[in-house]
Amino acid sequence: MVLNVVDLQCSKCYKKIKKLLCKFPEIRDQTYDEKANKVTIKVVSCSPEKIRDKLCCKGCGCITSIKIIVPPPPLPPPPPPETHVNVSVNLQVQGFCYCQCWPWGLCYCGGQVQCVVTAEAVVEKS
Repeated sequence: MVLNVVDLQCSKCYKKIKKLLCKFPEIRDQTYDEKANKVTIKVVSCSPEKIRDKLCCKGCGCITSIKIIVPPPPLPPPPPPETHVNVSVNLQVQGFCYCQCWPWGLCYCGGQVQCVVTAEAVVEKS
């Protein structure tokens, strides 16, 4: 919120505005620009319109105009970069009997079948 004041270089006007702004706990960050006769304040936890109306009533002619500045909305965070992961897997399954009678795991002699799995994976990020 920006307050235009009659004359901030006048000590009485400066003290009056400073005293007036200190009465409101909702007002933060007071910045005085004496050359331009402007006071920039930040209003928190309240509607700026209510504070504007109270300042106009209690200003008693020191405040010429009050302009409410709406802060710009915050920028949305940038989206995370897309990462594509390509995974290729080679599987080789071999089965054989302990007696080596059949190489594909179909054992006709009654022996136990053992299965061997060999895997190889390649991961690529792009």
